[in-house]
Amino acid sequence: MNVNDSPEILRMLSAERDRYVLEALDLERRLSFIRHQINSIEGLISGYAQEDQMYHPLGRLSSLSSTQAFLQESPSLINRHIENQHLEVPAQPIVETTPAPATNNVTTNAKPNLSDIPKLNITRKPGTLPLLPQYQEYSVQNAILILMRYHPTTHFHVDAIVRDLYGDGLDEEQFKIAKATVSKMLSTGTQSGMWFRVLHTQGVYTLTYEKGSTSKPPKGRK
Repeated sequence: MNVNDSPEILRMLSAERDRYVLEALDLERRLSFIRHQINSIEGLISGYAQEDQMYHPLGRLSSLSSTQAFLQESPSLINRHIENQHLEVPAQPIVETTPAPATNNVTTNAKPNLSDIPKLNITRKPGTLPLLPQYQEYSVQNAILILMRYHPTTHFHVDAIVRDLYGDGLDEEQFKIAKATVSKMLSTGTQSGMWFRVLHTQGVYTLTYEKGSTSKPPKGRK
């Protein structure tokens, strides 16, 4: 090798290294985006699956467990794939996701204590969307609390809560109004520690605190 060729070889090697660095960064960005999308979709699946199993014990989403099992294996699959391919972008990307927390899908027949939940002492405004009969004496926020106390380990999606409180007879506009109200109450209830937001999801809440899986309790609460 001619000594005079060294600068040119170094330049080529540096360019090759930079190319692989850029490919690795692009791969990481793609994986980050895909993880975010999967987590969001998992949140929706969790909410609908919990409601489905609540009312249909046999469940129409029985394939969920096998899907989650595959996703839980994804981190090791990614590592092996990257090692084998030397950071080459795979034709069919295998993505990593945070395993969904284990939940108890069995509903309980035990009636929870509701004596500490106050009833409304004012009349609702005319035109307000009516809650189902069992919730009409309570505010929307307290109705959510009652629903969650009956199923303390269930992860509720906001859409499922709307149907559970108002029924299935809402038209599109009514559903939007009800969802806006429920979403606001879920947010304020989370801030006050009434329930917890499930992490890595969109619009999913639960009554029971799960370290690492739900939002942290407000300061001063455990």
